[in-house]
Amino acid sequence: MRKIILIIGLVVLLGQSVAFAHWMPREEMYVGGVGAGCTLGYVKSVYGEPKEKWWFNSDGVRGVTYKYSDTFSVTGRTGNQDSRAEDDLMVVGFSLKDSSLATPSGLTVGIPYETVAGMFGRVEKSTIGGRILYSYPAPKSPIELTFYVDGKGIITEIYEGTEF
Repeated sequence: MRKIILIIGLVVLLGQSVAFAHWMPREEMYVGGVGAGCTLGYVKSVYGEPKEKWWFNSDGVRGVTYKYSDTFSVTGRTGNQDSRAEDDLMVVGFSLKDSSLATPSGLTVGIPYETVAGMFGRVEKSTIGGRILYSYPAPKSPIELTFYVDGKGIITEIYEGTEF
């Protein structure tokens, strides 16, 4: 009993709350069945040919972003010395800005961030370029699923990306 009182007293004395690192299972980091680890060929088998393609080749990487609409795009990439075909490029991320697709557990644009926090725990809020976001890493992976929210805490974009 004495140790419990001492630990609680220490936390209060320091004025700090206990924070826990939260993560999201890799299998949850897909929308509409696509996400990092799929090939662009698979994406096309699910959604067809994209409306537009944006190619890039710089900083040691080459790839393409498939734009399916103004609110949904998927990016595949590899090292710039890798000669694999477009369909064989691995998906490294996506951006979803509407509620047309959802994660396997039903998370989508338009719901409160509190729903995500209730399922996977609360992560630290960040602000980049004036936008509020919450990012969940996948265990043992460079992949993160990020939820952008508006001032009322409603998800406005779901973004998946990697450091590579």
